[in-house]
Amino acid sequence: MSEKINLLTALRNHDDLIVPTATQVYRLGLVVETEDEDTKAIHKYIYVKSHTGLTAYQPYILGNSATAGSETITAAPATLAAPGSLVCVPQVAFTSGYYGFVQIQGTAYCLMTAETYAVGDTLQILNGGTAFVVDGTTGSPATTVNTSAISKEAGTTAVARLVYLIGRPAVVAAT
Repeated sequence: MSEKINLLTALRNHDDLIVPTATQVYRLGLVVETEDEDTKAIHKYIYVKSHTGLTAYQPYILGNSATAGSETITAAPATLAAPGSLVCVPQVAFTSGYYGFVQIQGTAYCLMTAETYAVGDTLQILNGGTAFVVDGTTGSPATTVNTSAISKEAGTTAVARLVYLIGRPAVVAAT
């Protein structure tokens, strides 16, 4: 997947999207858009501080803190009703307390649970979840307030698959 950075925001280096750092380089909460040169699809990333070591492709939610240098921080998914939480997915692993970009919209690799999922299924993250689950019944996709992604691949195994991150807050259900 070849991407170009839209000129709305300039990065020091394209690798900044995939290389977390121990020191803060950008303003926390900075959103960067890229465009896939082949498909013209837009991908959005947000600059955060990791709340713990982050696993590549595992969904988290965005949190806020009053602590300087941690105002926009990742968090484990926790039950939250409307308006919900914005799901973010690191495309690389992060060391705890490191700064970097996590993806919030567009095509991305994300961990899936071991269940049947089909292309077009809507996906959600549950309280304490470490992977996406089908939001409803597979093969019968309906967007709900819980939907945070759409499956772009079919399967049954707990591996990273391509999904489309919707990029809007979603309710995190208890189970």
